[in-house]
Amino acid sequence: MTLIYLAVAWLLGVAAGAITGEFWWSGLAGIATAGVVAAAVMRRPQLAIVGLLAAGLFVAGGYRYVDQRPPDEPTGIALHNESDAVRFRALVTDEPDVRGRSQRVQLSVREMFSSGAWQPASGGVLLRTGLFPRYEYGDVLELEAKLETPPSFPDFDYRDYLARQGIVSLTAFPDEVRRIGTGEGNPALDVVHDLRRKLGEALARALPEPQAALAQGIFLGQRSAIPEDLNEDMNLTGTSHLVAISGYNVSLVAALIIASLAWLVGRRQASVVALIAIAGYTVLTGASPTVVRAAIMGSLFVAATLAGRPGSAGTAIALAGAAMTGWQPLVIEDVSFQLSFAAILGIVYLAPAFQDRAVSLLRERGIEAGEGGPAAFVVESSGLTAAAVFATMPLFALYFDRVSIVTFAANLVLVPAFPLILGSSALTAVAGAVWTPLGQASSWLSWAALTYMIEVARFFADAPLAAIDIDGFGRWHAAASYAGLLAFAWWLRRTPADPETRYTPMERPATTLTMRPAFVAMAGLAIAAGIVWWAALDGTGGRLSVTVLDVGQGDAILIESPDGHHLLIDGGADGRLLAEALGKELPFWERSLDLIVLTHPQEDHIAGLVAALERYDVGQVLVTARRSDSATYEAWRAQISRQGIDLIEARPGQSIDLGSGAVLRVLAPGDDALAASNMNDSSLVLRLDYGNASFLLTGDIEATGEEALLRSDVDLAATVLKVPHHGSRTSSTPASLRAVQPAVAVISAGESNPYGHPSATVLERLDETLLLRTDEHGTVRLSTDGDKLWVETGR
Repeated sequence: MTLIYLAVAWLLGVAAGAITGEFWWSGLAGIATAGVVAAAVMRRPQLAIVGLLAAGLFVAGGYRYVDQRPPDEPTGIALHNESDAVRFRALVTDEPDVRGRSQRVQLSVREMFSSGAWQPASGGVLLRTGLFPRYEYGDVLELEAKLETPPSFPDFDYRDYLARQGIVSLTAFPDEVRRIGTGEGNPALDVVHDLRRKLGEALARALPEPQAALAQGIFLGQRSAIPEDLNEDMNLTGTSHLVAISGYNVSLVAALIIASLAWLVGRRQASVVALIAIAGYTVLTGASPTVVRAAIMGSLFVAATLAGRPGSAGTAIALAGAAMTGWQPLVIEDVSFQLSFAAILGIVYLAPAFQDRAVSLLRERGIEAGEGGPAAFVVESSGLTAAAVFATMPLFALYFDRVSIVTFAANLVLVPAFPLILGSSALTAVAGAVWTPLGQASSWLSWAALTYMIEVARFFADAPLAAIDIDGFGRWHAAASYAGLLAFAWWLRRTPADPETRYTPMERPATTLTMRPAFVAMAGLAIAAGIVWWAALDGTGGRLSVTVLDVGQGDAILIESPDGHHLLIDGGADGRLLAEALGKELPFWERSLDLIVLTHPQEDHIAGLVAALERYDVGQVLVTARRSDSATYEAWRAQISRQGIDLIEARPGQSIDLGSGAVLRVLAPGDDALAASNMNDSSLVLRLDYGNASFLLTGDIEATGEEALLRSDVDLAATVLKVPHHGSRTSSTPASLRAVQPAVAVISAGESNPYGHPSATVLERLDETLLLRTDEHGTVRLSTDGDKLWVETGR
C-alpha cells in the first residue's frame, strides 16, 4: 500500500508543475504537506517517514516537469524561424503522413550551411510538401526553406503540442528539397517501417475505401487516412478510441481477447495470449513513445487479470504512471495518456462491480451468466464498455467540449465486435502481404466487419442529439466530476452484490462446446450467402454506365460496359478522394480495372491515377504522346513500369470494342495539338457510343483544341457532353457547342475552387441544356440501354 501512496505523490507533483508552470508552487505545497503529515503522525514514526517521502516525491515531481518543459526562448534550428531561407540537412524520423494532396514529414536536423561551411545543428522540423516523390523513414534530405514558428490557437496550443514531440519549426512547400541519402535510420526500426508499409499497401489493394483506411487506422495506427466524415461520425458517437493507439484501445482489445478466448483455453492462458498480442502490436506499430505507453497500460490491465486483485492492479497502474512521467514528464499533458489512465482505472475498479450487478439482475430472472455462455459475454462486454465510458467522459467534456449521449449504446454494439474487426483486418493485411489474391480472398470477412463498424457509427451519429456541446467545462468541473465518480465507486465497493450472485468464472455446459462452433459456422454461411446473392443481383443489367466522380477540383470518369468491363478516365488530384469514390461505385470485391486512360499529364488528372495503379490490378493504360517533367508524372511512369502494364499511345482513329456494341473512339489529339505549347489542347478526346446514345469526353481542351476538332470533320454530336476544362471560360466556344448539341452537360469542378470554375459565361451558353455539376450535385451517374438515358446524382 505504501508504494501506491508514493507513486501517487509523484504523479500529483508532476501534475502540480504542469498546472502552475512554476516549481516553487509545488515545492511550497510539498513542504506544507510534509509539515501537516509530520504533525499528524508524530506518535507513528513509520507513517511520518512515508509522509515525508511522499512530500519529497511531490516536490521532485514538480521539479522534474519544470526542468523538462520546452524552453520559452528558441534554440537550435528554431533560431532561424521567421528569417530568410536557410539550407540544412535532416533525417526523416518517421513514415510521412499522407493527407490529400500533400505529405507531412518529420525531420531531425543534423547540420546547417552557415558561413560557407556545414555546421552541426539540431531541432525538429515538420515539412509539408507535395505527394511526390514519396519519402521514407531513414531518408536524408537537403532543403532550402523558410522556417516558421508553430502557431498557438485560442482553443489549442499547437506550438506546445509539437514541442512535446521535439518539433520547433514548420516549413511548407520549400523552394528546394533533395534526397541525398537513404537507409540512415535505426536498422531495426527500418525493418518495422518497411513491414508496416507493406501491410498498409496490402490492405489498400484488398479493400475499397473507406474500409481500407479504417483497417489501416485500427491495425497500423494510420489515422490520417480515415475520411473526415467518418472521423466526425466516430467522434460524435464516442467510438474514435477504437482507432487510436492508446491504452484505452489496447486495454479494451486485451480485455476482449481474454473474454473471447477464456471459454476455450481458460482465463490465465487467454491473458498470456493477450500479452503476446500487445507485444507484437507494439513492435509492429514502430514502438513509438505513444505506442509504448499504450502497451504498458494495456499490459497492466492483463497483469491485474492474472493477479485477480484490483488492489494490486491499482498499485501497478500508479507505479507505471510514475515511471512514465519520470522518464517523460511532459506526457502528463498528453490527452491520450490521460484517457488511457482513466479508462484502465475504470476497467479495473468499476467493471467488476458493474458485472456483479448485471449477473445479479440476470439470475433474478432465471438467466445464468457464468463464463462460457452468450449472457456472460454480454455481461463482460457491457461492464467493460460502461466502465471505460464513465471513467473517460469528464476528460472528453474537458478537452473536446462535447459529450456523446449515444456513446454507451454505440460502444455496446461495437466493442464486442472489435476483436473480429481487428483480427480480420490483421488477417487481410498479412495474407495480402504474402500474396495479393490471398488478401483479396480474406477481404470478404474484413470488409463485412469494417462495414459493420462504419454503419454503426453512421447510424448513431445520425440520431437526434447524438452529442451535446458543453461550453466552459474546465479543470475544476472535471475534478468535481471525478470526485463524484470516486464516491460512486466507493459506494459500489461498500455495497457489493450478493456473494452468491458475484460474477465468477464457471465451467461452461457441454452444449456450449458444440453449439458455439455451429453458431459461428451458421453466421458465416449466412454472411457468405448474402454476399453471393448481392453479387448475383448487382450488375449493369445490359446498360452502359458512365459516372463522373466527385473528386474535387479535377477529372475522373468511371465507365462500366454492358459486358462488365471497367474503364477509368483520369483520376483527379487526390488519390484518397478517387479511392473513396471508386469504393462507392464498384462492388467491394472488384479490385481490377481493364483500362486506365490519362487524357494529359497535369496534376488534377494524373495524381489520383498513381493511387489507382497502386490499389487495382490494371490491364492496360492509354495515354497521349505528351510528356511531363513533374515528380507526379515520373511516379506514374515508374509505377506502370514496375507492374509491367501494357502502355498504349493513343492516335486519332483508334477504337476499343467494349462488347455488346459499345465502342470507345479516339478523336484527338493530332500531331499539331501534341506540338502545341498549351498542354490542355493536347488532351485526349474520346467518343463513347452505345446504340443511339453517345458521350463526348473532352479532357481539358480549350478553344484552339475545339477548333482543331471542328476542322477534323469528325461527328461531334453527342447525347452527353463532359464539358471541357471544368467549365473554364477558355473552352466551350459557341461553335463547338452548336456542333455537339448535347442533351445533358456535366461539369467536373471542385466546390469553392480558386479558379472560378465553372465560368458564368459557359453556364450561360449551356442555359438550355440539362446541366449537372459535381461541385453542386456530387457524383453524376449516367446509364443507357442504347435508347433511353437515366441520370442520378449523389446530392
